[in-house]
Amino acid sequence: MMMNEQDELPLDAALESAIAALEAGDPELALTQAARAEDGGPRALIEARAYLDLGMLDPARERLGAATVALGDDDIEVVELEGEVALESWDLAAAALAFEAVGAVEPDAWIHERLALLADHAGDHDRAHALMVEAAAIDETRPTPVRVSAAAFDRVVEDALASLAPPFADRVRNVRMVREPVPFRELVDPRDPSATPPDILGLFVGPTIHDLAEDFPAQLPPSIYLFQRNLERMARDEEHLAEEIRITLFHEIGHLLGLDESGVAELGLA
Repeated sequence: MMMNEQDELPLDAALESAIAALEAGDPELALTQAARAEDGGPRALIEARAYLDLGMLDPARERLGAATVALGDDDIEVVELEGEVALESWDLAAAALAFEAVGAVEPDAWIHERLALLADHAGDHDRAHALMVEAAAIDETRPTPVRVSAAAFDRVVEDALASLAPPFADRVRNVRMVREPVPFRELVDPRDPSATPPDILGLFVGPTIHDLAEDFPAQLPPSIYLFQRNLERMARDEEHLAEEIRITLFHEIGHLLGLDESGVAELGLA
């Protein structure tokens, strides 16, 4: 993420704790800590990011508005956050404008990755890969971008399915396995777009096995989508990509079985 002048100023202990909680992947704690700080631009930015991490778009937009009033609509961190909110809302054109504006100020590997995601959604996978190469050049700690053929990707899926224990294998036998570069708008619930973010790795769509047992009036057969470009962009190397494909596939099989996120993890499919 880009840094601005606000980041160079001393922050109070509550805001520092909130930032640490965000970095540790605990947005709820971040909100608790931020609430102890004086209200203002930095606090509003932290709260907006925390709400985004929680998939709560409306409060994220409200806190972004507060940050914009306090810091100005040309503040670089405000502009970046506008891009993130637009992305989660599936306003991809607005997200691109915001990220391009941030990238024009100073090269940043994270912004290049966001622009790569948007290039993939525009169908320009070569440009997306080139942006990932540039991101790795900007930040040498980032791995060389991974890209594999559709056939190689499908082989990993086939091997993972072949490794399933019989009870699970039987239940996925008639499930459609669909490889797509990235999710498309038809998969997104307009009432809750953040539930299917543009960078999601996989998605289960259709009736669960419990619904099928109850003659659920489904219009679509059960389907598991795996999004190849999203998986490739987050992989360190081909071995890591294969591992993430398997994890994502098994996670979505858990949802087919009617499990929620905690149930998927308890079953060992996450």
